[in-house]
Amino acid sequence: MGKKQALWGLLLSSLLVTAGCGNAAQPNNAAPAATNTGQSAQPSAEAPKQELAKELKLFAWGEYFPQEVLDDFTNETGVKVVYDKYTSNGEMLTKLKSGAVDYDLVVPTDYIVERMAKQNMLQELDMKNIPNFANIADVFHERSFDPGNKYSVPMYYGSIGLAYDKTKTDNPTAWKDLWNPKYKGHVIISEVGREALLVALQKNGKSMNSTEPADLEAAKNDLIALAPNVLAYNSTPSDVLAVGDAWIAAVYSGEAAKAMKTNKNINYIMPQEGGTLWMDNLAIPTGAKNKYTAEVFINYILRPDVSKRLTDVYPYSNPNKEAVKLMSDAEKNNPASYPSDDSLKKAEWFADLGPKLKEMDRVWKEVRGQ
Repeated sequence: MGKKQALWGLLLSSLLVTAGCGNAAQPNNAAPAATNTGQSAQPSAEAPKQELAKELKLFAWGEYFPQEVLDDFTNETGVKVVYDKYTSNGEMLTKLKSGAVDYDLVVPTDYIVERMAKQNMLQELDMKNIPNFANIADVFHERSFDPGNKYSVPMYYGSIGLAYDKTKTDNPTAWKDLWNPKYKGHVIISEVGREALLVALQKNGKSMNSTEPADLEAAKNDLIALAPNVLAYNSTPSDVLAVGDAWIAAVYSGEAAKAMKTNKNINYIMPQEGGTLWMDNLAIPTGAKNKYTAEVFINYILRPDVSKRLTDVYPYSNPNKEAVKLMSDAEKNNPASYPSDDSLKKAEWFADLGPKLKEMDRVWKEVRGQ
């Protein structure tokens, strides 16, 4: 990945706590060696023998785990994977707190990992059962939201920016271009309130994490004004981008990369106002009944061949350095998965807003109620 991977490392330094230069020492609970090319889902012989559960309950974002990857895990281990999906961290947290289902594995975003750990919602990982953690690039071995990798393992990272059809738009460069009246009925924006509001907040020169009443009121009015341009409120719009129904979208980088595979007219950029960076992580909830089986599954997901299969289907940025080695040059240089240096300088990370997030939820309901 060369320069682009180096760039991501520099940008992630605001989120990650690097362990030093060269061959940095691994955290105390990190595995001493990786299973780089092994084809077994099971941990190394050094890990204590335990019984696998018959079923693993996975609760994660939609379009994150290809069914064939889950089926292969079942074929290798005999463990059936039940994959339930959510559309926001808030939805995941609410369902976990309700206790309605005892999920064994979840995929929270960076700042949510920190919140869940503080609220005793996550179990500490036994890295002896996850030797493939060593396949993760060194820059991700220490993350500020989870020091020592106690509770989580990186799965995907990426950005939220602008995807557009070069044949149907006028070379857009900024969030403000979504409001161009020429694009009436052809704009996509997320159905998740915080993801929609960040677009308007940054357009107005404010932080995407602002909860100031005046900032949110201005963002609300702008999103109401945008409504005539909106084709759909959709956080997974790769298909409508690919077929050409959507001309421009505020979108996750992985969705843009998927659309670019089938429609060569699609381009992806970080908007002039900034855009967003994020990282999603594998973690085991406190209520999980099958912790060992979840750790075996994590180890399977971190196997290079499996990790590459994930990003072959859902081309987010991959933190698995051994999986990256298996990629083509075209994959490594996809501008959606690995944006250029300058385009990321103003990008922001999500902050944990705590109770103030309710203000964003209230404003979003007012937008959609119009």
